[in-house]
Amino acid sequence: MIGKFFRLSFIGPILGLAFGMLIEAFLHRIHNNYVLEVNVTIVGTYLCWYIAENTAVHVSGILAIVALGVYMSHYGKTGISAESEHALHHVWGYVGFVAETLIFILAGLILGIKIHSMEDTSKTICLDFSEGCDKNDALIVFLNYLILHVIRFGLIFMFWPILNRLGYGMSFKQVLLSSYAGLRGAVGLALALIVQASPKVNPYVKDVILLHVGSIAMWTLLINATTTGKLVKFLKLTEKTEVQKQML
Repeated sequence: MIGKFFRLSFIGPILGLAFGMLIEAFLHRIHNNYVLEVNVTIVGTYLCWYIAENTAVHVSGILAIVALGVYMSHYGKTGISAESEHALHHVWGYVGFVAETLIFILAGLILGIKIHSMEDTSKTICLDFSEGCDKNDALIVFLNYLILHVIRFGLIFMFWPILNRLGYGMSFKQVLLSSYAGLRGAVGLALALIVQASPKVNPYVKDVILLHVGSIAMWTLLINATTTGKLVKFLKLTEKTEVQKQML
């Protein structure tokens, strides 16, 4: 089990980085042809996912794609022609919008069907993996939502000295904002849907994972997304320094 965890967690990103380098090499051989450049990025991304999830490699496709995206945003984009960048941006913007919308729709439909079926059969979901327990799942989900903020703050605070040495650095107010403004959404729900579709996972475990991932994504969208602007104003991060005022 531990070996499988490390294989899925680390080999997946390595595969994504390898495909990022491959896509970058192809892009450097294409000049001012937005059709080919868009197709190379789409086909390369799909092949990365397919090899990760549906071959003997069998690693995390989500992590592979995330690593591929990180590499392309930092290094690979230098291979994109200036004339093709506009078309590439619009195509991938639309693909991303459609994919994210589908993930939320599917997660909502599946979760709704599960909740409806549990109401019909008088079943409950709880975290000790026993039938008929009387724990309040809504309370547990909200506690997990709060704990995730603490974990996020702790990790950012731990690496704060390193972040201060990179780029423009971060103030403590920015650390607070980064800890609060992180939304959980498409990637987490995609992973939950993969677990939900797996025949190897216990049906009860599938339901618990989808319930918690979907609920936490909902809480971040309802609470964090709607109040981050107020937090920015409260922390006075929009106020310009004297140097900025003079320069502007």
